[in-house]
Amino acid sequence: MASETSGSGRQSRGGSQSAASGNTEELQAQIETLKEDLAAIGATLAELVKTGVREGRSKVEQAADDYKRKGAEQADEALKEARAYGEALEEKIVQNPFAAVLVALGLGFLAGLISRR
Repeated sequence: MASETSGSGRQSRGGSQSAASGNTEELQAQIETLKEDLAAIGATLAELVKTGVREGRSKVEQAADDYKRKGAEQADEALKEARAYGEALEEKIVQNPFAAVLVALGLGFLAGLISRR
């Protein structure tokens, strides 16, 4: 009877080894699946980052173009105003040359005083 028990014990150990071997293979397959899934997730994240960078770059370039255009418009407007001011000043000088000479002398005198110090 003792031999029967030890014989059946061997059979159950053999069955356990077979089951363990099957579990190991199943675990290996799951590990491989996880590795593939992680690789796919990494590729997806990389693509999302690239897309985000492209979109960000596009937005920055668009904003830069807008600022450049607005700056050019403001520079043109300032130039027009400066020309209009210069023309108005020239007209005042033609209308009142004596006052213009006195103002120029006064400004020259002040500039001389300031440069001495």
